[in-house]
Amino acid sequence: MNKQPSPAQLARTAGAAFLREALLRTRERTLGLLADYVATLGADCHVPCRPGLNPPLWELCHVAWFQDWWLARNPDWALGLACNPDHPRTESRLPNADARLNSSTIAHDTRWEIGLPDLQGTRNYLQSALDETLKLLEKADELCREHPEKSDQFLYFFRLSLLHEQMHNEAAVFMAKLLNIPLSPQYARRAGAQVSKSNVQLEIPASKWVLGWQTSGFAFDNELPAHTVQIGAFQIDSQPVSWAQYLQFIQATGHTAPPFIAFEQGLWMNVAFGQKRPLNLHAPAENLSWFDAQAYCQWAGRRLPTEAEWEYAAHTQPDMTWGQVWEWTADTFLPFAGFKMHPYVDYSQPWFHDRKVLKGASWATAPEMVHPKYRNYFQPERQDVLSGFRTCK
Repeated sequence: MNKQPSPAQLARTAGAAFLREALLRTRERTLGLLADYVATLGADCHVPCRPGLNPPLWELCHVAWFQDWWLARNPDWALGLACNPDHPRTESRLPNADARLNSSTIAHDTRWEIGLPDLQGTRNYLQSALDETLKLLEKADELCREHPEKSDQFLYFFRLSLLHEQMHNEAAVFMAKLLNIPLSPQYARRAGAQVSKSNVQLEIPASKWVLGWQTSGFAFDNELPAHTVQIGAFQIDSQPVSWAQYLQFIQATGHTAPPFIAFEQGLWMNVAFGQKRPLNLHAPAENLSWFDAQAYCQWAGRRLPTEAEWEYAAHTQPDMTWGQVWEWTADTFLPFAGFKMHPYVDYSQPWFHDRKVLKGASWATAPEMVHPKYRNYFQPERQDVLSGFRTCK
C-alpha cells in the first residue's frame, strides 16, 4: 500500500488546489487567534514593548504586506527563484506599508511607534491581500497546466506565503503563552500531537545520509544544496526528554526551572494560557533553552544529537516519536556548502553563526510545516519557543 503524502509534502509539491485550501484554512486560524487576543486584550491588542513580543496588529499587517510584496505587487512572481527581489513594486494598498511593515528594515521597538490600521482595518487588509493572492493563484494554475514542467517556479511564492503565515501563527501561540492569554484549542494546538509514555534507546548503525532537500518542489534556501554526510554509530532517545526526567535534573542540581511551571502544595503546575493545572509529567519538557539542554546532558552523561543524526533517525526509525516540541540539536545554524540565497534574502543569511538548529515541530506547528528536513533556528538563550530536546550517546 502506498503511503499517503503528508501535509508538509503536499505544501511543498502539490498544485494550486491544495494551496488554495491550505491558504484559506491558515487564514481561518489567523483570524481565530486574533479573536482570542481581542477577547483578552481588547480591540487595540496592546502588548508591552519587550523582547519576544510584537504588536499583534503589526504582525498581522506584516503577514498581509508579505503576501502583497511577493505576489500582488511583484511583477516577477511567476519567475519563482529567478525573481529579482529588488524589482520596483507597484503602489501598496496600505499607505507607506514598505516602511512600516518590512520586518527586515524596521527595528523591533519602532513597531510600537508607527501608525497602524485599527482592528477592522487590519482584518480588511488581510482579506484584500488574500483575495488578490487567490486571484493570482488561479492564474498560476493556468500557467501550470500550460507548462507543467515549470509548476514549482509558478507556485514558489504561494508556497512561501503559506508557510510564512503559518510561522506567524505559531509565533502567536508562543506570544499568547508569554502573555497568559487563553487560546481556543482548535487554533492553538495541532491535531494529532501525541504524548508517548515510554522512552527507549534506539541503536543507530553508522551510515551515510543525504542532509538537506533533495527532491523537486519547494525548499527553503538553508535546506540546500543536499549533500551526503557520514554518520557514526550512535544511540538516541526514542522521544524527547519528559517533564519527569527534566524535573529530576532540576531537583538534583538546583538548575533554574523554566518559565510557565510552578511547584505548589507538593505538585508541579503548568501555569499558562490563562489556566493553572497539574503538569503532565509524561509530556516532553518545553520552553527550554539550548543552554538548559546542554546542562541536562552534562548531568546525565549524554549529549545533544547533531542535525544529521536527528534527521537520519527521524527518517529511518519508526519508533522515534517527534513533533511535540521543537528539538535543539548540537549544531550552530550555518549554510550548507554551496548555499545560494533565495529572493527572500533575509530568511536565512542574517541569522547564520549565532543561532542553533532545531528540528521537528511543536504541538502548535501547522501540519504543512511538520517535515524532518525543515531547519528551524533560534538564539540559544530563548525560552519562549516551544522547544525541548532528546539526548544521544
